Amino acid sequence: MDTIVKKWVKIIPDDNSPIFSNYIRKDYFKLIGNIILDTDINDKGLKKRNTLIKFESLIDNDDYTKKTEWLYIFTINNKIVKIGGTRIGIKGRIASYLCGHHIEERGKSGDCSKTNGYIYNTFHYYLMKGFKINMYGYELPKTEIIIKIFDKDINIIAQTYHAYESTFIEDYKNNYGEYPYLCDNCDPNYK
Repeated sequence: MDTIVKKWVKIIPDDNSPIFSNYIRKDYFKLIGNIILDTDINDKGLKKRNTLIKFESLIDNDDYTKKTEWLYIFTINNKIVKIGGTRIGIKGRIASYLCGHHIEERGKSGDCSKTNGYIYNTFHYYLMKGFKINMYGYELPKTEIIIKIFDKDINIIAQTYHAYESTFIEDYKNNYGEYPYLCDNCDPNYK
């Protein structure tokens, strides 16, 4: 293992964690992309980006870029390792995870969340070992509510992904005995 980033890599135990095809809630999700090594070269034969991994979308660009709520699952060699949610769409969430490249150990600013640092560097580690990483997604239904402000009805799109994310994570734990290995955070209000 690259000792520089060792503290940012979470080793996934080789146990009986469910594979995606056996996951009891798999019918909510569809394959939306893959995480792959970023080996893109520009016209001058140089690497296009400083990042080591990238997202390969398998969905329509409009769906990929749309700012909407999603629940998603990451798998490593088909084993479920992460259930997460986003309110900013898939493109926005992937961009956030790619910020995990900016850890100080890589000579960068250190300006990334711990979650992004762990996900990014763990994925890079497993890709370098030849593992396959997939992302499955469930675009959440839009929920609208009406509230009154100054006696005026205001239509608001409610943020629901936290409830979905926590409910799915707790359901996973109840059915499989533990949380997915890269799920460290979930909203305690929905447990």
